[in-house]
Amino acid sequence: MSKKAGIYIRVSSERQAEKVSPEAQENDCIERCENLGYQVEDIYRDIEKYRIGNKLVEPSGTRADRPGFKRMLADAYSGRIDLIVAWREDRLYRAFRPMLDFLDCLEETDIDVELAKETFDKRITPVKAWAAKMELDAKHDRFIMGVAGRLRKGGVWLSNPPYGYDYTEGELLVNDEEAEWVRLIWRWFGDGDTIPEIRQRLITGGAKQKGTAPRKYVWSPYVIRQALKHDYYHTGLFLVKWDNKKYEVPIPTIIDNATYQGVKKRLARWKQYPAGNYGNYALAAGSIYCSTCGVRMRAVHTKNQTGKKYLYYRCDNYGNGKALHGCVGYVQLEQTDAELWRKIWNLLSEPGRFESALQERITQLHSEEMDAGAEIEKLEQQIMNIDLERQKVITWARKDFITEDDLQVQLQALSSQEKELRRDLSDMKLLTGNRAERLIELAILYREKMIPGMKAINAEPETSEQAEHQFKYRKKIIDAIVTKVEVLGDKSICVYTEIDFESVPSGVYISEQSSTTQ
Repeated sequence: MSKKAGIYIRVSSERQAEKVSPEAQENDCIERCENLGYQVEDIYRDIEKYRIGNKLVEPSGTRADRPGFKRMLADAYSGRIDLIVAWREDRLYRAFRPMLDFLDCLEETDIDVELAKETFDKRITPVKAWAAKMELDAKHDRFIMGVAGRLRKGGVWLSNPPYGYDYTEGELLVNDEEAEWVRLIWRWFGDGDTIPEIRQRLITGGAKQKGTAPRKYVWSPYVIRQALKHDYYHTGLFLVKWDNKKYEVPIPTIIDNATYQGVKKRLARWKQYPAGNYGNYALAAGSIYCSTCGVRMRAVHTKNQTGKKYLYYRCDNYGNGKALHGCVGYVQLEQTDAELWRKIWNLLSEPGRFESALQERITQLHSEEMDAGAEIEKLEQQIMNIDLERQKVITWARKDFITEDDLQVQLQALSSQEKELRRDLSDMKLLTGNRAERLIELAILYREKMIPGMKAINAEPETSEQAEHQFKYRKKIIDAIVTKVEVLGDKSICVYTEIDFESVPSGVYISEQSSTTQ
């Protein structure tokens, strides 16, 4: 029975086609098949540009995504053909990636290869694969060492420079336009402007963020807060982590010392209060959401004409055109916190029942965290591998082993994979975060502080010091137990807790020996 042959034809450009036309390649391959009695099952042609994403690319031998090449390998794997005939070996591949794909196919299918103008020796294909892998590993190692050497000398290796800087030939240089906006952000915040006010100023002033892709939410508060936390704007030392080491790279400063100290002073005051920098406590801060819009609510303040301050929780969508019909808008902070504490205290009023439910949840969380921890390590390793693969592809492009178009395609594919993995990692980390340890700390606090002082924790404080201590204990309890507070349309709240109190009947007590503090 004659062999079923698949003929592969490739020219990467019209210029190359003038030297070795597709017709000439095809005629030589068909002639060889006829002379040896092979049956031509199909002819695979990569002779025209093809589309990858939004780009038209040439069928270069450096590309592994050529349509004809991929279809030929698929037919070889399926058994449709048992012989590949090409004009010369360089028609099949001219770079490591397509060569490795081709050699993998040979190893897994035992398919034969014959060339019209050269000799193909299948016996040395494992040697070629080994040599290619060794070369890739060597290039990767040289790349790692090269970047480390550059960092030691004060150079930088970045794909996305921070706002206010441009990345040019291994250095971070000041982008004058962006740097001016950085100075204004710091100055406005140091002068007392709120983050929403700064955001509005940036939008009104036409400040551009980095990148050309359209943004769903321009100048998000998170971006502004992050810009205020970067010390390198003032210190001139940019921290880079590479190969498990940290390097401080000198860069030009943007923020002067007076502005820096003003912002740091305000940030320090901001951290003192869970509700922000308004000088008031907020029990639900960080866990309260608008039930209609599904977004977090923030502690804000307003003043009347006499200067009296009123505190509220406000839906983040309220007032920016994104609020859904039925958005709760504002709720009074003090009333909401009082209702939240009443609901939680009702759950704590039976010590035995509370501690039994607490013990049950701690045991469950320890089990979940062990399972999630192993999966997190796996996902983090996969993300690290993608980063190494990205650097490897960049190195190939710098060495002209792959084309610029191929580089972009592969980087886009890697970015898509990384995005998916990071989404999975974020979901998995929700199962960890030392939640069990926080509940254990709560059990200790409950037994040592709350039970002896149940009256004090609910009594009206007589001094500011008593109020501060009372809030401290209440906040620690809320943070440990409450997972979410939803504000309903009628301004009432629905509280979700870490502990399933319904699973423990009323009147059930745990013994001191089974205590979580053992």
